[in-house]
Amino acid sequence: MTDAQLAQSVRDAVDKLNAALAEAARHNLAVTLRTTSHQTTGGVEQVVVETRIFKQL
Repeated sequence: MTDAQLAQSVRDAVDKLNAALAEAARHNLAVTLRTTSHQTTGGVEQVVVETRIFKQL
């Protein structure tokens, strides 16, 4: 995969995430995102996104 393809893949994923967050908000769901970093065995940093979802009253 080329750098341009990887960049487009990330952009597409962010677009999908934004659409999902907007839909969740329309259904009164609160979503928080938290990022953590982990180092792989190869020494490369890997960022992980964790979500918390709950119903707003």
